[in-house]
Amino acid sequence: MNTQVTSDQIDFYRENGFLIIDDFLKGSELSVWQDAVDEAVAQHVSRSDAYHNQSGEDNYYKNVFVQCVNLWKTSEKIKQLILNPELGKLAADLAGTSGVRLYHDHAMVKQPWANPTNFHVDNPYDPFYSHQAIMFWIALDDATLQNGCLYFLPGTHKTSGFKVGGSLGQAGVGELFSEYPEWAEIEPYAAEMKAGAGVFISGMIAHAAGPNMTTHPRRAFAMLFMPEDATFNGKKSALPDEVFAKLEVGDVLADDTHLPLVYSYQE
Repeated sequence: MNTQVTSDQIDFYRENGFLIIDDFLKGSELSVWQDAVDEAVAQHVSRSDAYHNQSGEDNYYKNVFVQCVNLWKTSEKIKQLILNPELGKLAADLAGTSGVRLYHDHAMVKQPWANPTNFHVDNPYDPFYSHQAIMFWIALDDATLQNGCLYFLPGTHKTSGFKVGGSLGQAGVGELFSEYPEWAEIEPYAAEMKAGAGVFISGMIAHAAGPNMTTHPRRAFAMLFMPEDATFNGKKSALPDEVFAKLEVGDVLADDTHLPLVYSYQE
């Protein structure tokens, strides 16, 4: 894995709200990740909760992608890949925080003819509010204009707020602009990526993905990291029931069993 970034790349992330690392996985590393995710997804979809989505259960949203959450808990291979201190340090350095915990992972498979993912901002949906929330999204297949690559509205992480805006369902790909009308004039950046590339995404940037207009699935795997000192805001979101039941607003989200510390400069 390529986990080295320059000061210019850090500056680019903080200015634009995203950073693509074209050569993140090299050589056989890509097939290792593909095989691990395919195996974990196959195990997950065999269970009754395979198509559980956190944000809406309408038929439109169910056909945006197949989403499998917290595969690190059921797959030792995934666990070893993503609880990597070098990856955690990279996320912490870009986000500008002293350390990061894994909030959750999720595989996202856009099946053939899948709907677009509407523009949205991630962190307002999370059980913590933070401008330092950061996601790392890895392309396991080439992500193209035709099969549903990501789109970013550069710089919107600077003006977004913690109120949920827009809809992930069928309200429309640009529904978010009713909350942020000034963003409708920003030219989207289409993030076409080769398989094995990765992109760090601020939890506060507006982003979307196109439909899959091909006969092949487009696989991606993402890890959502939160600052090690993030505090609970009252939302359950993807928190396990046993964690949510013990929390009060303002508590530090420091459950090592379910929200593992990936890297900390303080240790």
